[in-house]
Amino acid sequence: MIDTAAWQGEQRGLEQGLEQGRAEGRAEGIAEGRAEGIAEGRAEGIAEERLRNARNLKALGIAPEVIARATGLTEEEVRNL
Repeated sequence: MIDTAAWQGEQRGLEQGLEQGRAEGRAEGIAEGRAEGIAEGRAEGIAEERLRNARNLKALGIAPEVIARATGLTEEEVRNL
C-alpha cells in the first residue's frame, strides 16, 4: 500500500530541489555572463586605446614601424589608420 503523505512529501522535496537547482544555475549563469562581459569590455577598451595611441603617434609623424612596436599593432594596421 502506498503511503500518500510520504509520497507527497517526497514530491515536494523533489520540486524544492529542482527549484533550488534552477535558482543556483541562474545565479551561476548571471555571474559567468557578467564576468565575460567585463573581460570583453576591458579587451575592447585596450584595443581602442592602442588604436587611439597609434593615430596620435601617426599624426605626430612617427614612423609606422616604431608605432607598431609601441602599440602592438602590425605595420599594415598602422598604415591603414
